[in-house]
Amino acid sequence: MSIPKVHYSRLIGLLEALEDFGGKVDIAKIADDLNLELDDLLPVIEAAELLGFLRTESGDISLTNEGLEFLSNGTRGRKKHLGKKLLTLDHFKKLIEFINQKEDKSITKEELSNFLAEELHEIDSKAVSEWTIEWGRHGLLLRYNSKEDKIKLL
Repeated sequence: MSIPKVHYSRLIGLLEALEDFGGKVDIAKIADDLNLELDDLLPVIEAAELLGFLRTESGDISLTNEGLEFLSNGTRGRKKHLGKKLLTLDHFKKLIEFINQKEDKSITKEELSNFLAEELHEIDSKAVSEWTIEWGRHGLLLRYNSKEDKIKLL
């Protein structure tokens, strides 16, 4: 997985619920508590693992120190923390470099989709473009203006 392909709010919900369980719980129990099917919960768990916020072991999930630190921040602090984590992913490293190479330091959604397909070999580059913009905005890395169709760095 190059970037999380779940909504940020689901990640926050999982991490906060996990914190309510004392930082460790059986996956089936938290799925039941959140009223989610396991198939819906597993991508959220994968995203949280990718970002280093939790780990999975023997059917249990537990918060990492990184996850606890993330949760201890306010909304803006969480977003800054998330941005730092996203910058550790090749997906965002390469994208930031690509945007910085542009004269006006911006790209269109179509340019993003083409970049994802050609440079990062994403099969469904249009969908991944949407996830990239969402996570980039939540991580305070990207700004998207739909009227101008411009993606810029913050």
